[in-house]
Amino acid sequence: MSPIRLSDLAFTLEAVVDEAFGQKAVWVVAETSDIKNYPDRGYCFLTLVERESAGRETLAKLDACIWRRNYHTIGAFEQATGVAFARNIQLLLLVSVSFSPVYGLRLEILKIDPSYTLGNLERERQAVLDSLVQNHPELIWVEAGQYITANQLLPRPAVMQKLALIAAPHSDGWRDFRHELAQNQFGYDFVVDEYLTQVQGQGAERAICGQLERIRTSGIAYDAVVIVRGGGSQLDFGSFDTYMMGETVAGFSIPILAGIGHERNVSITDLLCHQSVKTPTKAAAFLIEHNRQFEATCLQLHERLRIVAREAMQTARENLDRETERLRFVGHTYFRERHTDLTEKTVTIRHLDPARVLRRGYALLLRDGRILTQTATIQLNETLQVQMHDGSITVVVSQ
Repeated sequence: MSPIRLSDLAFTLEAVVDEAFGQKAVWVVAETSDIKNYPDRGYCFLTLVERESAGRETLAKLDACIWRRNYHTIGAFEQATGVAFARNIQLLLLVSVSFSPVYGLRLEILKIDPSYTLGNLERERQAVLDSLVQNHPELIWVEAGQYITANQLLPRPAVMQKLALIAAPHSDGWRDFRHELAQNQFGYDFVVDEYLTQVQGQGAERAICGQLERIRTSGIAYDAVVIVRGGGSQLDFGSFDTYMMGETVAGFSIPILAGIGHERNVSITDLLCHQSVKTPTKAAAFLIEHNRQFEATCLQLHERLRIVAREAMQTARENLDRETERLRFVGHTYFRERHTDLTEKTVTIRHLDPARVLRRGYALLLRDGRILTQTATIQLNETLQVQMHDGSITVVVSQ
């Protein structure tokens, strides 16, 4: 068999590929790898691979590109999904197939379907949630379509002041949270112990759960644990969507406040923690507002107590005035009646005064100065005294 020129083989391959795929576009599912993105030039080179699900063995690998005319599809994908266009993402792509005798076989990416990626993320998250509910029914269960966890049911302290903070060291999330907390307009003081660690990337969930274990065994009575992370792509928040994080957060013995800076999707950590807010700044604002409500309640109770005390004093004063008036009236009546009694008794006593009686012609018969009232006690020839109003005389009993 005579050899052929390489160019003849290449042109033949080009014709075969053009006949099979020319003027056609096909949808393929593939995983991204080896991305070389040039935003300033408006094109991107990458490798698309298919791996065996169990062993991760590579089954197929093809080079691909996105040219300027379709470069906008990257931004549209990121905006629709919140996922950064990066390596190791499973994508549904509309591609055209071409073969160049010089550059070889290449796929040109025309479109990226964001709904496929969103569906994959949601399916993976739902599978994790289903496993948690099945394996830990004492920590997480579903009521009326809502996930309920042991951490959510923990009593919330009236004042959240002693805090454990989990964040990446000197990150934007860490800085925003501390600044908002320190600059609160009410002048509240917070005691924050920092448990700094990585919060994204490979092994991040183990690092975060390790810090939660440190907090649990510290013996410190924290009012709440705050987990914060600044903004980023959806893939950057993968550590908050894992089975390990869900299990740890759902059963943690201290209320967990999550301030994870992603606006688009709700992570498993958000769903299962005690309270979730969107950003580190809002996490600090939530704590400030919680304490402000406690202060407002105290001020309302203080005002209510002041009003009740004032009303009680007013009622007591009115009762005292009424009882004083009643006592005055009763006392006045009593003394008036006693004065009348004394006047009558005075008149009676005056009428019974012996001097007055003697003046009316009566006399007293006395023996040794003692008044005699019965004749049986008087003896014959006894000497007695007769007292009259103007003097006394001595008499002898003769009969």
